[in-house]
Amino acid sequence: MITPNVPTLRDVAAAAGVAVSTVSYALNGKGRVDSATRTRVQEAADHLGYRANRSAQNLRAGRTATLGLMLPVPDELTSDEYLNFDRYGRMATAATQAAFQADHSLLLLPSMKDPNSLRRIAMDGVIVADPIAQDPRVDVLEKIRMPSVAIGPGPSDHFGYTVCPDLVATTEVLLNHLTEQGATNILALAPGPESDWTRATTQAYAEWCRVRGIRARVSNPRSAQPERTVEELVHSAYSSAHDALTSENPPDAIVSLILGCAAAAARAALDLGLSIPRDILIAQDSDEPTLTISDPPITAIDLCPEEQAEVAVAVLIDLINGDEPSSHGHTRSELRIRASTDRTVVT
Repeated sequence: MITPNVPTLRDVAAAAGVAVSTVSYALNGKGRVDSATRTRVQEAADHLGYRANRSAQNLRAGRTATLGLMLPVPDELTSDEYLNFDRYGRMATAATQAAFQADHSLLLLPSMKDPNSLRRIAMDGVIVADPIAQDPRVDVLEKIRMPSVAIGPGPSDHFGYTVCPDLVATTEVLLNHLTEQGATNILALAPGPESDWTRATTQAYAEWCRVRGIRARVSNPRSAQPERTVEELVHSAYSSAHDALTSENPPDAIVSLILGCAAAAARAALDLGLSIPRDILIAQDSDEPTLTISDPPITAIDLCPEEQAEVAVAVLIDLINGDEPSSHGHTRSELRIRASTDRTVVT
């Protein structure tokens, strides 16, 4: 059997006319190598078909080149149900692709409360999606001292970095749009687990109301019975919207501050014979596919979860390498105006 002639660092060095150490620095992005030399080395490597032995490099550095992604804890909703949410499906796919492009693999991890379980998995760092109050995932990572990045707002003393849109700005954009369409009595629908994300948007809503001298109305039915499944969460949202719309002071707009609940509020309004958007405006702070096929389609904020995942992967790798993260500031978001709040087309 003929052994293929695999090019080595020495071959690249000879072709580029530089030392082997210079080739190593140029291809790894380390050391002081001028741009012209770095380009010449890369061109020589490409011409010869040289590929670095990542496994050997990782072994020498004590790395696995493997990252983990932890979705919210399944005590509230099952892992399958979370992946059915468009946000988490898009996030997981984008994170996997971003890790692969950076020569890393990514594991979708079950949430776990026992730190010894996480120690059995060889990884360099973990991305935590949407931390919640007293999140057991945070305790696990602190105990094993593993580098971590949060997607969504999280306490800075628990995470090396957080990746998130400007939730105050996104909330204000959505509420301002509702008032521009004539809303004066906006109900915020916020059932479900108390995540830092929901807490941040609820506080932004309350502050927006305070500044304008408007009474804040937040429906939070969790005190009666914590929701454990998506079906229970949606049923709770439907009941909350129905109760508000049949109260002595019904809202003229409902904004859902959690995934999956705007459509339930719309069903409650339609079941009561109300017209959307003539009688009631419906919106959600996080976009998802079901909102585009609702009757009518529902206005929402596209929080661009792919960008959040891509930035989180890049930041986590920087932290693992001991570098200052190159990404700063908030990730993008865009208001998607649909028929549920567009009174300009109502006849």
